Amino acid sequence: MARVNWQRVRDTLISIVCIGILLWAGWAITGQFVHAIVLLLLAMAVAFLLSPLVNLLEGWKVPRSLATIIVYIIVMVALVGIGYALVFTLIKQVQAFSNTIVTYANALPDLSAKTQNFLVQQGIPQDTINKALGQIEGQATSFAQAMVSNVLAIILTLTDALLNILLITVMSFYLTLDGRLIRDSIFKIAPKGSLPHLLMFEDALNRVVGNYIRGQLSLAVIIALLAGAGCGLIPWLGLRDYALIIGVLAFLFETIPMVGPALASLPAILVSLLLPDPFPRTFYVMAYFIFIQQVESNILGPRIVGHAVGLHPVASILALIIGVQLFGPFGALLATPVVAALWVVVASLYRSVVKGETPDEMLAQRRRPWVFRRPRLFSGSVVAETKNAAPAGEPRVAAAPPFKGIDMHEKMEQLDLLRPVPDTYEQQPQASLLDEEE
Repeated sequence: MARVNWQRVRDTLISIVCIGILLWAGWAITGQFVHAIVLLLLAMAVAFLLSPLVNLLEGWKVPRSLATIIVYIIVMVALVGIGYALVFTLIKQVQAFSNTIVTYANALPDLSAKTQNFLVQQGIPQDTINKALGQIEGQATSFAQAMVSNVLAIILTLTDALLNILLITVMSFYLTLDGRLIRDSIFKIAPKGSLPHLLMFEDALNRVVGNYIRGQLSLAVIIALLAGAGCGLIPWLGLRDYALIIGVLAFLFETIPMVGPALASLPAILVSLLLPDPFPRTFYVMAYFIFIQQVESNILGPRIVGHAVGLHPVASILALIIGVQLFGPFGALLATPVVAALWVVVASLYRSVVKGETPDEMLAQRRRPWVFRRPRLFSGSVVAETKNAAPAGEPRVAAAPPFKGIDMHEKMEQLDLLRPVPDTYEQQPQASLLDEEE
C-alpha cells in the first residue's frame, strides 16, 4: 500500500487556504475598480489580436514602434471605412423598417374597427371593448413618453461608449508596443526556480485565450456572412432589405459564447414577424437559421474553436451568467476566456504541487489541436495500444508527441536568465529544469 506524503498534503492545504484568502482579498479590492479592469481586459484582447501583425512587420526589419503605428492606422482606416459603409446602409434599412411600422400604425384604426365589430358580433359588451382599448392606448402613450425621455440617456450612453473605445484603443496601443518589455521585466525579477513555470503558464494562456479569441471572432464573421448573405440572396426568406442589419446583429450576438447562436437568429425572426404576411415566411427563416446553427455546432465550431478553452459546457454557462451579473454585456464577452485562464493556472498548480510534475512533463503531455487529431474511434483502439506497447520485461515509455510546445531553454537564454544549455534534451536526459543544484 502506498504511503501518504503528509508533508505534501499539508503544503497543498496551506496553498489552498492562501489562494482562497488572496482571491477573497483580490475580489474585495478589484470590486471597486470593475470598470477599469474590464477596459484593461478588453485592451489586452485587442493587443493580443494585433500583436501577430506587429511581429510580422518587425520580422521584416521594421522598428516595433513604427510597426505598431502602421498596424493601428491600417486597422482604424479599415474600421472607419467599413463603419461608413455600414452606417449609411443601416440608416436606409432602419428607415425602411420604420416606414413599415408607420404603415402598420396607419392601418390600426381600420383594424381596430374590424376587431370591435367582430367582438360585438360575438356578444361582448361595447363598454368592455372600449375599456380594453383605453388601456391599450394608455400603455402605448406611456411607452412613447418613456422612449422620448430616454433619448438623453441613450445619448449619454453612446458618449460613454465612444470614450471607452478611445481608452481601449490607447491602452491596447501601448500594450502592443511595450507588452514584450513588460513580460521580460516580470521574468527578470522573478525567482529563477519559478521561471519554467512562468514560461509554461505563458504558453498555456497564449494557447487557450488566443485560440478562443481568434476562433470566436472567425466564427462570428462566418455566421454573420451566412446570415446576411442568406437573407439577401434567398428570395423566399423575404428579408433582402434588412440583410445587412441582420448580419451585423448576428456578428455581435455570435461573440457571446454558448447562447450566441440562438440570439443571432432572433433579429431575423422578429423582423419577419413584423412584416406583412409573416407566415409561412417566418417558418422558412427559422428553418434557415436552424440549418446555420447545425452547421456551426457540428462543423464550424469544433474545427475553428475546438477544445481551445477546455471548459465543460456547464462551467461555460455558469461563467457566462456570473459575468453578465457582475459586468453586464462586457462580462458576457470576457467570462469564458477569463475563467479558462484561471482554470489553466489552477490546473497547472495542482499538477505541479500535488502530482509533482515538472513543466517539461506538462508540456510533453500537451494535446495537439483538435483539428489535427485522429478520430477518437481510432486513437483508442486495441490495435493502436498493441502497436505502441513496450516489449515484455521493459517499462512502457510514452512516445513524445509530434506537436511540441515552447522551447523554455531557448526563451530563457534570450532573456539572459540561464547559462548556455545543450541544443536538445536528449544530451542530458537526467537533467531537469527545476534542479536545485543549478
